[in-house]
Amino acid sequence: MSNKEGKLDTLIGKDTVITGNIKTKGSLRIDGTLEGNITVSDTFTAGESARVKGDVRCRDAFIGGRIEGNIYSQGKVEMHAGANLTGDVTCKGLVIQDNVFFEGRCSMKEKEQPKK
Repeated sequence: MSNKEGKLDTLIGKDTVITGNIKTKGSLRIDGTLEGNITVSDTFTAGESARVKGDVRCRDAFIGGRIEGNIYSQGKVEMHAGANLTGDVTCKGLVIQDNVFFEGRCSMKEKEQPKK
């Protein structure tokens, strides 16, 4: 599970615990534990061992771990097998694989219309 470009700017490892907000340019992958809000200008990935308690704002999100909070994505959100999300999702596209727990609402934004 990774972003489509394969580029990773910031990694928070499995044994890392952070309390506080994170704001970063580029992509972010979390395999550890974070209590706080996350703002990422590009792709956010929560690995299978990730534990996040807070809201996530990003371009695209790939979820494999546990998130307690809302996800605000400018693009798509993919929840992979084993993901656990308690919170609302706002996005343009949503993919939920088998064996995912999702408790919340999804609000899908319309795709932008081309300018004439």
